[in-house]
Amino acid sequence: MAKSVVASVKRKTVARLDPRSDSFTREFKRAAKAFTKKATQSPEHALAVLVEAGIYTPTGKLTKNYR
Repeated sequence: MAKSVVASVKRKTVARLDPRSDSFTREFKRAAKAFTKKATQSPEHALAVLVEAGIYTPTGKLTKNYR
């Protein structure tokens, strides 16, 4: 399920990446907001994202690195 959440947030291809530019900042904020909206639609989606990130196990327990 986590892959479908992450894959559903599309990234815009940028020719030049300049993290100091206003357009880069706007695009990053837009992408972060879209990801957050998708990842927090339900507890199941949130857990799937945390499992994909390696923070939680599929059963809902913290992984070894986060205990």
